[in-house]
Amino acid sequence: MKTPFQRILGINLGIMLALAVALRLLNRGRESDMGFVIMMALVLGVHLFVLLLAALFSKSSENTRAYWLSLLLVGLIGFGACLAGAAIRM
Repeated sequence: MKTPFQRILGINLGIMLALAVALRLLNRGRESDMGFVIMMALVLGVHLFVLLLAALFSKSSENTRAYWLSLLLVGLIGFGACLAGAAIRM
């Protein structure tokens, strides 16, 4: 049985992975690298904003900690994947 902490963290990292794969597959063509970086940064910014709101308005302290950790990890991993995804040629 997963704790709410593991569930929240896993869901948010899964969302980030799915968005990165979908955006990379959708961006093909001449300027696909820069398009991927811009679109991924915008999508991650929205995801981070939603996580911030969830962390601020969560009623459970365990959920609040999970949302803050998700915010940190999605930000660090996501923007790293944003730049790395532009470097990978598909």
